Amino acid sequence: MSKRRWLTHIVLRALAHRKGRTALLLAVLTMASSLACALGIVSASMGKRVAEQTRKYGANLVILPERARLEVGSGGLSFGAISEPAYLGEREVAAALARSGLQGEYSFHLRSVLRLKQIELPVEGVDFAQIRRLFPWWQLRGSWPEAGGALIGADLAARFGLAPGDPLLLSGAGEALQLRVAGIVTSGGEEDGMIFLRLPELQRELGRPGQVTLVRLLITAGGESLKLRGAALQPLIPGAVVKEVRQVARSSEELLDKVKLLMMLVTAVVLVCAGSSVAGTMGATILERGKEIGLMKAMGGTRWELLRIFSAEAALLGVAGGATGYLCGSVIAQFVTWTVFSVPADPVPSSIALSFGVSLLLALLGSLGPLLSVFRLDPVQSLRGE
Repeated sequence: MSKRRWLTHIVLRALAHRKGRTALLLAVLTMASSLACALGIVSASMGKRVAEQTRKYGANLVILPERARLEVGSGGLSFGAISEPAYLGEREVAAALARSGLQGEYSFHLRSVLRLKQIELPVEGVDFAQIRRLFPWWQLRGSWPEAGGALIGADLAARFGLAPGDPLLLSGAGEALQLRVAGIVTSGGEEDGMIFLRLPELQRELGRPGQVTLVRLLITAGGESLKLRGAALQPLIPGAVVKEVRQVARSSEELLDKVKLLMMLVTAVVLVCAGSSVAGTMGATILERGKEIGLMKAMGGTRWELLRIFSAEAALLGVAGGATGYLCGSVIAQFVTWTVFSVPADPVPSSIALSFGVSLLLALLGSLGPLLSVFRLDPVQSLRGE
């Protein structure tokens, strides 16, 4: 029998002979590695799901023109400031977004005031294709407008008794706009009190071709990353201000970070307890096998050969614990993500390495103290039972 096969035989027989301790160590390593594996899978899945959910909240960055401000007063008295309307160029903003490399959706908006039945009402020119992608929560009764069509907020529709298909006559500085109500929008926000036109039609009415008053952006970023991207975009658009939209998305990200921190703390506590349990169990095993160790030393076995035997036992337990921990952790992660998000967890290949790494690390580190005692063990005293 070769030396390698002999060592393998000793390791397997030693583990099989102490079924109770082997099962206990395997259970401890499985528990620790499964929790670490589940944490990795759930964290990755939660991050992706929260990112998908935050898209439903709309834009997270807005680009506004800097308004010209004129201070009004006389002598030492100040009556405040008057802001002049300011605009952004569509082409300039689109070119800046292309240079910035930001990935996401954006929409152009032109806001003004027009009269309906001699009553001034807020209107907004938009690209409805952009709006459908950026504001998926809008509830529409009717259809999306085509040329000559408009959307009207639910509050205004109830106020003026308008329904889809009704004519809509708006007047402003230019010629009167003959439109048709294509649909009624309900959002639960300011949109319920506004009228939405196609952007080119409102630009012609106001004499502002190619100009907008607001640009909304939805990019895949959050927290400090969102601030940094907004700050990097602003220098590319002279005369504009890029602001972050603070809404429920930020609260969701903060809550996710707190949940991840809690999971990491729980995992750290479990890992420490598991490491202590492995160290205690391996230490008791070394004490029980004192005569066996002394006999192997008396027969010519070196300290390094004995260390290889016990290290191989720990490594084998670590590999087995990592395999079972990955299976159990995947089941736990699937249960958590299905319970919370009602969707299965996405596969995370790195969780395999995490599971095996945690199990092997605990097995070897937990065995470090008992293994060092093998070096100091006197074979004569061990054979005497001292």
